[in-house]
Amino acid sequence: MVSSYPGNIPSNVAKDAKYSVVHGNAGMEVRLIYRVGAGERELLTTSKHPELVEMVNRVKLSSAQSPGGVFYINEYQHVLVPAGGSYQYAGTYQRILEFDFNRQVLGPRPPAGLQPGEDWQGPHVGIRYALTADGSDVRYEVKTTTGPTSTNEKRFLLSAAVGRAGASKLASRLGQYKGQGGGRIYINEVREFFAPVGDDPRYIYLGPLGDDPWFPAPQLSAN
Repeated sequence: MVSSYPGNIPSNVAKDAKYSVVHGNAGMEVRLIYRVGAGERELLTTSKHPELVEMVNRVKLSSAQSPGGVFYINEYQHVLVPAGGSYQYAGTYQRILEFDFNRQVLGPRPPAGLQPGEDWQGPHVGIRYALTADGSDVRYEVKTTTGPTSTNEKRFLLSAAVGRAGASKLASRLGQYKGQGGGRIYINEVREFFAPVGDDPRYIYLGPLGDDPWFPAPQLSAN
């Protein structure tokens, strides 16, 4: 049994900002579209996560859809699958997705020695949040349909969840690398932050969440 996800849901549209389950030579595999440079992408796959593939397919089949397709893993390690007009919670997955690329391992963890402010060369898969324009808080929005032609947007602030002091401390740390004016930031499944900068855009590493306070995990209905 699956259920609609009550927390922050992905709002990415870029192809390299999501994982997918696809058909491969060894059955169904997990795929990452990895952006090497402007207009250049690599299709990386792994067949080492059959339990994760099963999670995603269970959601798709329960919604009368074909197996496979897009999914995300958020900072609580919750697997989120778009299906049936909403995002569905498929379960919690604690194993880390890693892919072979140019005889190296590519995954959500930063390489040893990478410092905040330096280029982020890892996957762009993550959950979108935003630094407020004044750099003092972190927010996300959830849009819901309220009628045939209308939607409602509800905003959630980190300060409301953890207090102004804790939210400001984290926002200031991230903002010193992201730059003035706030904007999009992403957190991945191992709680590492990265963000786009510039018009290209390039992505920079913002550092780990670490011991800083964060939004509490959504309350999930029992499966």
